[in-house]
Amino acid sequence: MTISELLTVSNRHQFPLPDFQNGDEIRFPGALVSALLDRFTKSGDAVFDPFVGLGTTFFVCEQNGRIPYGIEADRQRYEWVRERITTKDHLFCGDSAGLAAFGLPEMDFCITSPPYMPHWHKWNPLYNGDPDYDGYDVYLKRMQEIYGQICQRMKTNAYLVVQADNLTNEKFSPLAWDLGRALSKVMMLEGEIVVNWSEAVESGNRFTQCLVFKNTGG
Repeated sequence: MTISELLTVSNRHQFPLPDFQNGDEIRFPGALVSALLDRFTKSGDAVFDPFVGLGTTFFVCEQNGRIPYGIEADRQRYEWVRERITTKDHLFCGDSAGLAAFGLPEMDFCITSPPYMPHWHKWNPLYNGDPDYDGYDVYLKRMQEIYGQICQRMKTNAYLVVQADNLTNEKFSPLAWDLGRALSKVMMLEGEIVVNWSEAVESGNRFTQCLVFKNTGG
């Protein structure tokens, strides 16, 4: 089933921001996660976030009767989120590329906003800037590898949503399009949901894209 939808949601953040972020909102808003849970899941479903960040997926799932699981590589963020959730044993600190080591159950749905990388940068966020893994092509290949492993933990025909922007701050970088092409090699790209933010945006994109994939292989 091809998915092509337009969704309007609030971009206001309802959950606290840790002091160590210094006001930097590197997360997607809870209203977006909630809308996607309503669209793709039911109460009691297991939901996986491979890049937990500041915990939005966990917070929203716990409020809405879904069972969250996730991985966060940054120790400080991991500890901050873990202190604030009920499902503490479902959050792991580590690299999502090593997914098999965490003993996760089979998942009904996957949602995340991954670390972004402009195409002209060398610094690869998936390797914490290790110079041995510089480059945009290496970043896209790593994302492919991660999602190849995620699909092994997803139910057959389960949906996976990746929220990404085409980056426009310095110059145009087609991140969302490039991720769509790269990840469609390991799972079926069903379409997209274009999300329009209901509040005014002072800087950055006025909308975002949610790429919708399906795990057809099980």
